[in-house]
Amino acid sequence: MPLKIELKPHECIIIGESLITNDGERTRFYIDGNVPILREKFILRENEANTPSKRIYFVVQQMYLARDTRELQKIYLEYVRDLQNAAPSLIPYISAVNENVLKGDYYSAIKEASKLIAKEEELFGNALRGNI
Repeated sequence: MPLKIELKPHECIIIGESLITNDGERTRFYIDGNVPILREKFILRENEANTPSKRIYFVVQQMYLARDTRELQKIYLEYVRDLQNAAPSLIPYISAVNENVLKGDYYSAIKEASKLIAKEEELFGNALRGNI
């Protein structure tokens, strides 16, 4: 059964390796096949990956979209190691991301990485925004 996607005006979506931006009209289309898809609300651009948790999210997002994840996994492990050392209280959230990465379920890992970002913001919000 095809996946039905509705895009708001000017909304973006990644399908496979392509970023698609809708024009000024609401659009509906159907996708039949097995390809990674990310709606705009889940897309984190590289320049927005400006905290340790967001860097983890970004590399997991790249793994989800990539055909070969070997190099990305090395970067991911480095980011995870650094964050675990800097903020041990985030380890339960990091572990949830790790479990999905190890299974190759990158879409679920993205969802868990969102929770990691939220917890990082909760714990370190003022420091991350430069409001110390």
